[in-house]
Amino acid sequence: MSERVPELPGAEAALPMSESTRLTVFFDERCPFCLRCRDWLLVQPCFVEVDLVPAGSASARERYGAVPWLGKELVVVDDRGRAWVGPAAFLVCLWATVRYRAWSYRLATPALAPHAEKFFMFVSSRRDRWSTLLRRRDSDCSYCDEMRTRWDP
Repeated sequence: MSERVPELPGAEAALPMSESTRLTVFFDERCPFCLRCRDWLLVQPCFVEVDLVPAGSASARERYGAVPWLGKELVVVDDRGRAWVGPAAFLVCLWATVRYRAWSYRLATPALAPHAEKFFMFVSSRRDRWSTLLRRRDSDCSYCDEMRTRWDP
């Protein structure tokens, strides 16, 4: 089960500190939706270095095999060894990006964290449905073109 985004007095407490210089994001490499999210994060300008590692890879098991959620949830680990899981990991991914860092702070506040968590859980629990939609690769498909346009604003 996912960890709840902490409701802390300051949003920064739920997010990495400025000392973090690298994040490792573990994603489900068997999930087309997760692969699309990985692709999105790959092209985002980021404040910190972001390593994207398939959760089922030998590297992930060697480095973080003891993390119980590895392969079941989105997991992010920073260079100081701190880990975030599920909705909190989603906010940390936003925190890493230039474009969405300010949103990560807003979404981590006590007023919005429960909504961010619900959004993440809604999307995450329906990954199979999103994957079915995103799996379409017909180059002549206007629906796919529209999805690509929405995905990469």
